Amino acid sequence: MQLQQLRYVIAAAEAKSFREAAQKLFVSQSSLSVAIKDLEQETGTKIFNRTSHGTSLTNAGVELVDYARRVVEQADLMENHYLKGAKHGRKPTRFAVSSQHYSMVVQAFGDFIKAYQTEPKSQFSLHETYTNQIIRDVSEGRSELGFMYISNYNDRVILHALDQAELNFRSLFISQPMVYVDAQHPLAQKSSVTLPDLEPFYRIEHEQGLEGSTYFAEEPLASAVHNKNVWVSDNETLLYLLHNHHAYTLATGVYMGGDDIVSIPLEESEVMNVGVVFRTDHSESTLAHDFLTLLGRRVVVQDHQVEVGSYAYDCARRELLVSDSSKREARNHD
Repeated sequence: MQLQQLRYVIAAAEAKSFREAAQKLFVSQSSLSVAIKDLEQETGTKIFNRTSHGTSLTNAGVELVDYARRVVEQADLMENHYLKGAKHGRKPTRFAVSSQHYSMVVQAFGDFIKAYQTEPKSQFSLHETYTNQIIRDVSEGRSELGFMYISNYNDRVILHALDQAELNFRSLFISQPMVYVDAQHPLAQKSSVTLPDLEPFYRIEHEQGLEGSTYFAEEPLASAVHNKNVWVSDNETLLYLLHNHHAYTLATGVYMGGDDIVSIPLEESEVMNVGVVFRTDHSESTLAHDFLTLLGRRVVVQDHQVEVGSYAYDCARRELLVSDSSKREARNHD
């Protein structure tokens, strides 16, 4: 098995045509076809269905391409780090995080790249992805930090998966599950809601891929039976559906959006313990420390949702103490 074969498979899967894939890669179609056929024989896997109209991935092919992308990404990262960096002098500053779909993480990431905008070379990545993929990203070193939640429903399963991957979970804050709806939604004016109140409306959740289960869902109370479900892969689609349909989603109470989305407490005992995931042999880098501090600042703005003594609270408090100390020193100097 060679990297070139994996690149050919990925290109053919994206183009849905061997001919178009070969053109994009500047190789002959016959060379690409032979390489893919050799890979199929080597792995004992039929990767593509071939017809006169083009190609499509088999179920086994979908899984193989997923693995191929990860292998190629890691190989490219290694090449950039050790080869290209050496050729051009100073290596770029690199930092990556993987996360469930949290607006606070997105905004903290924006704060982070702004703070490091003077770096002459930088490569920063934010991967909003499946829960299982977050675990893989951090375990395999693709991301230094991962962000997800555990609850009194899924904690044993998630913590076991983290332990198997040699990862630790550190709590950032604890939040009551909230129901998010458009400001014009029939429930928008209620002070709290119950699960029966939500029955008439579409429930929107983030999909978790082929490995998904209720234990790995991004949203709390995933095991609660609901008859009207919609799964999406990104927040833009989710927000569109909230704005244009009588739909709802469940999430933490820490939301950095506008007034057009309303959060309503859900009358349930489940809580969301949102935390950071890192390798057990992890030594926190300066970049990771800075990112967590910026995230803590974003979270603590919602101080009615973040308990005193949480990691997020402590990060923000530490930053404020440093700021106050600097101001005092400046005054004394004057």
